[in-house]
Amino acid sequence: MKKIMTIDHKNYSEDMPVFERFGVRAMIRRNVQYAMQKNNLGIYKIPGGGIDPGETCAQALCREVLEETGLIVKKGTIKEIGEILELKQDIFQSGQKYICHSLYYSCDVEEFTTSTHLTESEQAQGFELQWVTLEEAIDSNKRLSQDDWIVRDTRFLEWFLQNYHD
Repeated sequence: MKKIMTIDHKNYSEDMPVFERFGVRAMIRRNVQYAMQKNNLGIYKIPGGGIDPGETCAQALCREVLEETGLIVKKGTIKEIGEILELKQDIFQSGQKYICHSLYYSCDVEEFTTSTHLTESEQAQGFELQWVTLEEAIDSNKRLSQDDWIVRDTRFLEWFLQNYHD
């Protein structure tokens, strides 16, 4: 998959042990709006998450989209967009370097939805499916937070808006 960008926080040293994670994210469009998870603060998150051991990227994408939004991905419509590589000190394990590969895909979904399976953290933050324009999501995220994952998703949305045409 082609690399879109690298976000290097430069807050680690090269001699640190490394924890590497791979995750998938789905860009799902209906007309001019995209499926996003919106929390109770108004922050938008691109649906997706980590790839479990033994899963393919497509399997993880379908599972994560279903869990977070209740949307059912049409498997034959999944297309690669690109990867963002993120390098930083691990926030959960002091003294460890964290390498995150976020793999972005476009896909279509069925017209109907089913129930979500949100984590306790997602439930506590009030995440729910919202259809929104890219500009609305970008503007809201820039106003409301500078958390690393929000900055990553927002930078991707800006890149996507300017560069991606399927």
